[in-house]
Amino acid sequence: MIIPEILEYIEDADLEDWLTAAFIEREQELPLQALCTNGGYPSASRAVDIWMVEITDRTGKVWSGKFNVEFFEESKNGSATEHRSEHQSGELFFTLDTETAQIGFVTDAWPAVHSQNPGPELVPAQ
Repeated sequence: MIIPEILEYIEDADLEDWLTAAFIEREQELPLQALCTNGGYPSASRAVDIWMVEITDRTGKVWSGKFNVEFFEESKNGSATEHRSEHQSGELFFTLDTETAQIGFVTDAWPAVHSQNPGPELVPAQ
């Protein structure tokens, strides 16, 4: 995800508030599928709730952060007409390149994975 206008807000005190609004506007680009636990998919008809956007590391040109998300996961119950909807929540971790405005995402496993293998920064979500 690239949000060019974010570069105007990098030094603002309300950057996290601005990011919250930007993520809500682009909710279709968030990797919610990674948080689905029952083989389903994020509901396209229900709103996504995003809160607690926080930049946790502002060192270097690539910053990192996290936020909480809630959404509904939909799945089929074996038939083409029966659908099941289940509430899901989780934490998404992201990186923000302060020069290119590129944002990459990972899921709950990121802290454990990164601490065991602190290799290169994230590959942005497609």
